Amino acid sequence: MKLLRLITLASAIAVVALAADRTITLADAYVVAGTKLNPGEYKVQVNGDKVKIYSTKQSVETTAKVETGEEKYRTNALKYDNGGGSPRIIEIRLGGTNTKIVFNN
Repeated sequence: MKLLRLITLASAIAVVALAADRTITLADAYVVAGTKLNPGEYKVQVNGDKVKIYSTKQSVETTAKVETGEEKYRTNALKYDNGGGSPRIIEIRLGGTNTKIVFNN
């Protein structure tokens, strides 16, 4: 029973961590779901398996999987694939949490 409560609490914390839009800064151009995002500040909004990355000038919506990492990330970080032209974002790690967004590209 205690294990079930712990899992439920951890899930609730992960949902709360994603309830508010998070801000990320792209120093270079990256591709998400076939859309090239220019350098700048973006908001990341997660709703279930739907992710929206947007700014005042650009927006992209796609599906992704929200996962819990083994440790808390100190800062926002990107994992990307550099092959085939522009770098393609594979995952976004949210600073201050152990939450990562893994894209289905």
